Amino acid sequence: MLSNRGPRERRRAAGRLRRIVAFVVPILLMLGPPAWFLFPPQVEPTKSDAVLVIAGASDGRHELGAQLIEDGVAENFVVSNSSGPKDEVGYAHCHGNSRPESATETWCMKSDLVTTTGEALAIDQLAKVEGWTSVTAVTNRPHNHRVRTNLDRCTDLDYTVASIDDFNVTSAPARIAREIGGYIKFWLANPC
Repeated sequence: MLSNRGPRERRRAAGRLRRIVAFVVPILLMLGPPAWFLFPPQVEPTKSDAVLVIAGASDGRHELGAQLIEDGVAENFVVSNSSGPKDEVGYAHCHGNSRPESATETWCMKSDLVTTTGEALAIDQLAKVEGWTSVTAVTNRPHNHRVRTNLDRCTDLDYTVASIDDFNVTSAPARIAREIGGYIKFWLANPC
C-alpha cells in the first residue's frame, strides 16, 4: 500500500521514530539487567536429596531452608558455613538449636574456595560421598542466576534454586554489581 504522505512527511515520521528508539532503547538496556537479577524465575521446590543453604547474608535464607526441610522437600540439610561460629545464624542452623527437627542429617559445609563456585564444588563432593543426585539450593533473588550457573557448570546434580521473597530495594545496585562481578570472575577463571 502506498502512503499518501510526501517525502517531507516520511522524513519527519522517520525522525520521530529514531528519537523514540533513541530514548526507549537505553532505558530498556538500563532496566533489563537489574530486572534479570531481581526477578529470577520462581519455581516450586521439588523433592530432592538435600537442601543447601548458600552462605551469605542472614536475610531469611536459613529459615527458608529449614522450612523446606520441615515441608518434606528433603531429609538432609546442608548449610554452607565456612565462617563457623562467626556466622551466628548459619552456625545455629547447622550446629545449634535452629536446626530443622525433621532433618535426618545436618551438615555445616566448608568449601575450599569461599565463593559460590567453591560451594558448588563442595556440594558436588558431598553429594558423591552421600550418593545424592539432586539438591535444592536456597539464596536471595539477585544471587539466584549465578547459583544456577555454578550448579549447572560445576556439578552433575539435578537442582532447583529457591529464593527468599524479601528483598531490600536500596541494596539492589550493590547486589547487582556484585553479581555482575561474580559472573565476570567465573567466566574469566573457568574454575570448574
